Amino acid sequence: MKSLDGKIALVTGASGGIGRQIAVRLAESGVTIIAHFRSREECAEETASAVRAVGSEIMLVKSDLSQSEGVRDLFAEVDKAFAAPLDILVNNAGAGSLATIAAIDDIEIERLFRVNLKATVLLTQQALTRFNDGGAIVNITSMSGLMAQPAGFAYGMCKAALNSFTVSLAAELSSRKIRVNAVAPGPTDTDLLNDYRANESAMDLLTGMAALGRLGTPDDIARIVRFLASPESGWLTGQILQASGGMRL
Repeated sequence: MKSLDGKIALVTGASGGIGRQIAVRLAESGVTIIAHFRSREECAEETASAVRAVGSEIMLVKSDLSQSEGVRDLFAEVDKAFAAPLDILVNNAGAGSLATIAAIDDIEIERLFRVNLKATVLLTQQALTRFNDGGAIVNITSMSGLMAQPAGFAYGMCKAALNSFTVSLAAELSSRKIRVNAVAPGPTDTDLLNDYRANESAMDLLTGMAALGRLGTPDDIARIVRFLASPESGWLTGQILQASGGMRL
């Protein structure tokens, strides 16, 4: 069943990992995909091939969302290609950091807030001028925004702010019947974990954080996003779903 047949979705950070799998799962439900990427063109083309393989259409848009003009450039390209409004927005693009309070500097703080928070707000603002009433917005946040993480606190702060943004936006957009929810993944098996893979004890620690005893996968997250974008979740808005396999139980 293609419950989202004919809908148009913009997915940011879709060149790989969670973003790519979100694009594929939405495409399986009949969604036309606008896939944003920043720099990995070869990886973005792999996303396009995966989406086309399940029978959907896709447009790739290259843009640096860390700059305000990057948001404008993205929508300039979208406006050229699509006369129809958007139905789904997935704010997935982001940047991480493991800096402690003693180690972080102003440049790193600014980078994290610019990519993870400011870009999401500005992009959502622009998207809403091109959005169908009754649509769905899904923000990808993190369990880091819901728990203590001394190494990486600034990343967690950004994600906590996105959780607040999600709830406030859900209230504001209720009159347009636009639902806004967030998904907060725990440790997920993506390229972001590459620095840990050679350290067996670190990987054991990450795996052990989940009550279900494994890392999450991009598809675990993508299936939840598709649910939140679909009519099946029509009574959910302003929610932060912990997609973590049972962290903190």
